[in-house]
Amino acid sequence: MKKIIAFFTLVLFAQLGQAQNLNFTADNVKDSTVYLARYYGPKLYYADTTVVKNGKFSFDGSKQEAGLFAVIMPNGKYFEMIIDGEDVDMHIKDPENFIGGMTVNKSVNNKVFYNYIKFMQKNKEQGSALNEKYTKAAEGSDEKAAIRKEMVALNEKVAEYQKKLVAENPKRFIGVMVKMSIDIELPEPPKDANGVITDSNFVYHYYVDHYWDNVDFSDPRIVKAPIFHNKLDKFFSKRVLIQIPDSIAVHAKKLIDKTDQLDQSNKVFQYIVHHVTNKYETSQIMGMDKVFCFMAQNYYCPPNNLAYWVTEENTTKICERAEKVCRTSPGSFAPMLILPDTSDVNWINSHSFDSDYTVIYFWDPTCGHCKKVTPKLQTLYDKKFKERNVEIYAVAKATGDDFEKWKKFIRDHELTFTNVGLTKSVYDEATENPTNLLRNKTNIQSLNYADTYDVYSTPRIYIIDKNKNILFKQISIGQLEEIIDDKTGHRDDVKLFPVENPENGEQAPDEHDEHDGHDH
Repeated sequence: MKKIIAFFTLVLFAQLGQAQNLNFTADNVKDSTVYLARYYGPKLYYADTTVVKNGKFSFDGSKQEAGLFAVIMPNGKYFEMIIDGEDVDMHIKDPENFIGGMTVNKSVNNKVFYNYIKFMQKNKEQGSALNEKYTKAAEGSDEKAAIRKEMVALNEKVAEYQKKLVAENPKRFIGVMVKMSIDIELPEPPKDANGVITDSNFVYHYYVDHYWDNVDFSDPRIVKAPIFHNKLDKFFSKRVLIQIPDSIAVHAKKLIDKTDQLDQSNKVFQYIVHHVTNKYETSQIMGMDKVFCFMAQNYYCPPNNLAYWVTEENTTKICERAEKVCRTSPGSFAPMLILPDTSDVNWINSHSFDSDYTVIYFWDPTCGHCKKVTPKLQTLYDKKFKERNVEIYAVAKATGDDFEKWKKFIRDHELTFTNVGLTKSVYDEATENPTNLLRNKTNIQSLNYADTYDVYSTPRIYIIDKNKNILFKQISIGQLEEIIDDKTGHRDDVKLFPVENPENGEQAPDEHDEHDGHDH
């Protein structure tokens, strides 16, 4: 009995490890090098190299994981093909027209794949022609109605073709790819006896809840083609999800929970976590860093540490970055700063203002962008903020030579809002022996204000409310004016620094930008 089991084991392993011959014949191609590239998401990565000899070349498919690949020909152009546990034999009749001149002699996946491409290309052309005719047809005419009917019929034909393809190839990768590309069918919203819709959000919630119905998250092949990435990117955009950080975090977790988080051979979990984390760490939309915080805390940082693919060094960087970002996310209690003014004697607390709103402004007297923004901030203070009980707490880099430059800039531009800085004397004392400062004058978060408030470039603008909670962060001078106008009942006031003006637009990193990215 033991011998029989051993025999079947050998047969099984022989089948799993058998060669997958990828053979190609190419007409009108000189002897040269050909490359095989694999898809990971939307990007191509080197997989193998071979040489064309007398119009023939081949690759060993057993070395590759199943997925969508690209064969890059000597002319720099490439065609796509599927590797999925079967021998492949393809004939490239025209190296300038791969789709029209491709014959697949062996490989069910690729035969179906190229038939599908040709079918979709033909119907896309028909659809474009119908759309052009529809646009030109007179509104309400019989012609327009007839064209519309043709367009509906064309869409139905394509849908039926796709469903049939998937039904006939449920396990093959071509079937998996096409199924992922099919949008779910939306039901009619519920209505009362009079035909009035009783839940206006029904269709939206159904769409979000069933968006992933056609995706098998247990299949590791899905990340080996652009389709899954594009679907993922769309899901987290405003085309699907309402762009509220807390809501996005909830949907991210629901999606990730569909994957096997312990199977390190299945890259689906890794792909989703990396994609979402990177998207929201680098997002320019205010408040979206809250999603990055959620991802870091739940998947990268202790005690979870689920991101097994990240090195210890990069995990430390991500978690340190998350700690800074989370500390200053909108909704968080604003860290208290206590720093001296230009006299280097008077220490001022950022929480000491009895104002409805406080603008915390970080700048550098040598920063080019700061030199443009800071006078505008004074204009807003004079003409709008001061009379509306809005204060400004401006923190400047004032060590070394910057101390005199800082004071000179304040004098030259008549800055009357509160100006404080980490001055040379404070810096020197903190470097040598910070004990006295920490006991009697300030706190550690003030001495390290750049880390405390995640100031990796200047200028940086925060708004806190009267309860000292952060409302907004990393906004432009134009956005600041709009927000304060809105919050103080002056939404329709003329804007001194309109957001649409390039001079007042979104802050761009300048020469003081010190932020380095890291691998997720």
